[in-house]
Amino acid sequence: MAVTVSNFLADVLFFIKNDLSNNIDDPKSDSREGNSAFVMTSYPKRNVIYPLITLKIPNVNATRAGMQTTAMDIVVPVEVRIWALDEKTKDDLYNEIFDRLRNIQFSTGGSIDNNLHDFQLLSAVEVDEDGENATKSRVITVQYSFFNVN
Repeated sequence: MAVTVSNFLADVLFFIKNDLSNNIDDPKSDSREGNSAFVMTSYPKRNVIYPLITLKIPNVNATRAGMQTTAMDIVVPVEVRIWALDEKTKDDLYNEIFDRLRNIQFSTGGSIDNNLHDFQLLSAVEVDEDGENATKSRVITVQYSFFNVN
């Protein structure tokens, strides 16, 4: 399924959610309840079992693809947030996710095949809560370009 202009926000999230769900090992797969998920496309409204990954698109920018054209080049930042109860799990998941997203660009069925070009890691910010048993979190912002949208 390629990302299309008619539904590109949902398509981008669907592509990344499916890829991460299928290629990143869930450390809690044995104990995760049926009404919980390891990778979600919004902040959880289901039962939360840590670790988990949430995805969202916080912003979109579009510029004209050239002179005298209505086609647009769209830049799509995607926020991938890792939630865990310990630093090691959070760091391990970060490494797996970053490796996966940067390495699927040129693979068959990867991001370029799905019209998502120019992968960039914009930031990886720690957002840890205070306290020994508090939730540990890292917000990864990656960016893709979607070209010549009519």
